[in-house]
Formats: sequence, structure tokens, C-alpha cells
Amino acid sequence: MTNGTNDGSSNNTPDNSKDPDQFLVAPRSSGAAKDLADFEQALQAIPGASVLTRAGKPDQQRLIVALPPDAHEALKKRFGPTLIIEPNAKLNPL
Repeated sequence: MTNGTNDGSSNNTPDNSKDPDQFLVAPRSSGAAKDLADFEQALQAIPGASVLTRAGKPDQQRLIVALPPDAHEALKKRFGPTLIIEPNAKLNPL
């Protein structure tokens, strides 16, 4: 029996529990370019993590990455002081 408050499309479906989430990653300052390279290196050790898109100017690199649900917090603790790691908003057409 459902109460009509949750359609169950993402929270109650076991197959979606391991889908990677998308995050925008960018340096907090121009001096953090090496940290972005270190972040990319760290992604290689995480199963299911990948770089989806690279963007920005050479001195203002941005990444959109796919991360498994349990990887975001660990990466944010490690790189949070020098990199912005925020969920990438998925746009839905009206």
C-alpha cells in the first residue's frame, strides 16, 4: 500500500542503488590545478568512477565525473579544501 508521497522511482528500486551520481569538480583557486590532476588519479582507483566531461579554459579546468554513492564523501574530505565537489544538477525538460 502506498501513501502517495513517494513514487519509488529512485529510493525504493534496488537496481538504482548502485548507479553513479554526477558531480561537478573545479579548483577553488588557480593554484589548485595539481589537485585536480591528483583527483583524476584518485578516480582511477575507485570502481565505477569516471570522468564524463572536461570543460573550461586551460587555467580554469572543470570536470563532470560519475561517482559511486559511497565515494563522494571520501573524496570531499580529501580534496574539499582545494576543490569544489558538488552534485551536478540534472536538468529535466518541462
